[in-house]
Amino acid sequence: MAMKDSGLELQTLRGNKSLKITYVLPVYWPAVGGCELHTHELVKILSERHNINVITLIDNQKDKLSYPLWVACILKAPARAIEYTDNHAKVTRLPLSRIEKYVNAPLARIQSPKLPDIFVRLAMERLSNFYMKKLITRIRGSDVLHCVHGGVSYLGYGAFKAARKLGIPFIYTPVLHLCHKNWLKEMKESMVTKKPFFYNPRLHLTPRGWTDYFWHKMCVEADVLIAMTDFEKNFHIQNGIHAEKVHKIGVGPLIADGPTPDFRQKYGLLDKKIVLFLGRNVESKGIEILLMATRLVWKNFPDTHFIFAGPKEENSEDIFQRYRDQRIHVLGTVLGDEKTALLKACDIFCMPSLEESLGGTFLEALVFEKPIIGAKIPPLTELTNNGEGGVLVNPVPEDIAEKILMLLQHPEIGNRMGQCGKKRVLDNYTWEIITKKMEDIYHDCSLTKSP
Repeated sequence: MAMKDSGLELQTLRGNKSLKITYVLPVYWPAVGGCELHTHELVKILSERHNINVITLIDNQKDKLSYPLWVACILKAPARAIEYTDNHAKVTRLPLSRIEKYVNAPLARIQSPKLPDIFVRLAMERLSNFYMKKLITRIRGSDVLHCVHGGVSYLGYGAFKAARKLGIPFIYTPVLHLCHKNWLKEMKESMVTKKPFFYNPRLHLTPRGWTDYFWHKMCVEADVLIAMTDFEKNFHIQNGIHAEKVHKIGVGPLIADGPTPDFRQKYGLLDKKIVLFLGRNVESKGIEILLMATRLVWKNFPDTHFIFAGPKEENSEDIFQRYRDQRIHVLGTVLGDEKTALLKACDIFCMPSLEESLGGTFLEALVFEKPIIGAKIPPLTELTNNGEGGVLVNPVPEDIAEKILMLLQHPEIGNRMGQCGKKRVLDNYTWEIITKKMEDIYHDCSLTKSP
């Protein structure tokens, strides 16, 4: 009875109180990427009833891709703060003077495994202290501060220090990623030697990686940790983080609500089979592996068309040039109605991505009951309920082509997988569910805020 009363009391304290919530992340919408778009959606919804501020370093794709991200965030900073609105939220892009860039850019470049650890850590402390001072005045008065990692630890660590100085609860989304070092080299060697290659992802501690020392320090010391999957949640708990502060939330599908154009008619593909890749066009997302698989698919289904949609990054242009064919369509970034039209039109969604925290575009494909093909990595194993809602592959061309052919030959299997996958999304990953969970966390944290 006491527990029930306590729960009712907590709900009463939460009530409909409007909070001042500040988000800090290195790159934000209208730049395109998982952290950018999913935080943007959460901000858009919550700004209807809360006072939301977003602080970022980059707000466009050109600046994001101009240098390695750690350096771009410093060198591409504007001379004066850029401010704009996202629904009812205020977004601020932090400025840096020329002198500040000159002093801090070398500190970002120092983050290298080739240097002694003491230099790397001293540089990080200097950088994070610099951003802490930049952030303090902008986050003062917030009820909670929510930092989304996004690959730049010095900003997150600076936000953590600022929150601690001001007594503001610090919520951290670390966006845990797995990787298999040298996977592409090993896979290509296996094609020459004819020895089988098996993708075997592990966590690796790297200065600029998803699990560097300061990333881990923030995970341990944050008031609340937001995980994308049960796999990620359990990883943190197994590594000594208190279970009660780790919350599995995930992300939701980003689907346009209104009418969408007829993609098949637009591209003259009315009677063709379509395999869709939708995500960042980079090697780690599996674009070249899928391109290699096209030749194997065409031996049996020569009229199958492959659509690649998403921002072109790194060396993707060079990769696509090596596989030019009229049945391969490279569209670049697609958003809103155009993205939804693609998802409706495709027969199979295939993104053999090797590094996912969850995989938002997989969720979007499942909303339209499309069978999905993804690499057999823990987040996707969980998302598909161990393959019930999609096909999991060893990310090599032969296995990918085999699974595409299976789904083309047996559409009833794909239909069944799509239906299972859609139910899983609706039960766990709608924005209504996600927003409610996050709002409860924000309210609970605000009750413990230091006076």
